[in-house]
Amino acid sequence: MKTIRYLLAMWMLISVLSCRKDPFRVNVSDIKTAVSISRFEKELFSADPSALEEFIPLWKKEYGVFFVHFSYIVKLGDMDDPAYPERLRQFVTDHSSYRIYTRTLQVFPGLDTIRAELNEGFRHYRYYFPDKPIPRVITYISGFNQSAITDDSLLAVGLDKYLGRNEGLYRQAGIYNYLIENMYPERLVSDCMSFWGETEFPFQDSVNNLIANMIYRGKLLYFTHAMLPDRPDTVNWGYSRNDLEFLDASENVMWAYLVEHKLLFVTDRLTIDKFILEGPFTRDFGRNSPDRAAIWIGYRIVQSYMQRNPEITLLQLMQENDFMKILNGSAYNP
Repeated sequence: MKTIRYLLAMWMLISVLSCRKDPFRVNVSDIKTAVSISRFEKELFSADPSALEEFIPLWKKEYGVFFVHFSYIVKLGDMDDPAYPERLRQFVTDHSSYRIYTRTLQVFPGLDTIRAELNEGFRHYRYYFPDKPIPRVITYISGFNQSAITDDSLLAVGLDKYLGRNEGLYRQAGIYNYLIENMYPERLVSDCMSFWGETEFPFQDSVNNLIANMIYRGKLLYFTHAMLPDRPDTVNWGYSRNDLEFLDASENVMWAYLVEHKLLFVTDRLTIDKFILEGPFTRDFGRNSPDRAAIWIGYRIVQSYMQRNPEITLLQLMQENDFMKILNGSAYNP
């Protein structure tokens, strides 16, 4: 009996210590959210094309700023233009658009799973940011033009950007393989939370240099992991397992390269972009490196900063726009 009590006590102690070691494991069971999803693509493609003039004012009223953004994304222009109804009619009756729509319905016949996953993400969001609103979620198809539309209390996602890595329509459209790698259904919710984090906490700094961009993007990786802690980082961040192994093994080499070549404080946009944008790899770090490698270093800086300063909340981190303060406070030294 004593042995059983001893084992139970040890198990409880290990559980407590494990929770303390992982700051992302928080209890959100009592937090209620009710994310609703409006499927605009269904309304649009189910409407009678010959009667679109009747639907346009209804959609303008129902969807507001989303409908405005959507119209420009799919190159329809100003809704007040007399030619707008005809352009919209051409979009919904175009063979390519309709193929994308029907394929989207096959991949996403219902959105119950996505709704449940978004609710889980926004329960964590409300835990960390109780005073911030939960956005309205709308889905659409953009002809592969744009993954998301965000605005005040609006999060819209293009379902056609998540059809799967083996989607033939992507190859036919000439989309690069390195982009297709992250265009699969499981990525959608992770991207949504990242998009929302970027919307609520936009980049702000008096100096737009590489290290500021690295740390800002690193904050978004940290934020996304906090919102969806049960998802693997390969899904949340869009790095493969091999990518993460490379980054972990090469962290000190990559950091030394940036320091030695005096790249951290460059403000040239082309130089910044080659380290933080999507691509087949990060050129300066070799062909075996993943793209966006410098963003992962930014995450490691943020992670070190939060570990060394446990009193800082996630809200304070996301609101902190002095990126040199984060760098200095991290004592980062891989």
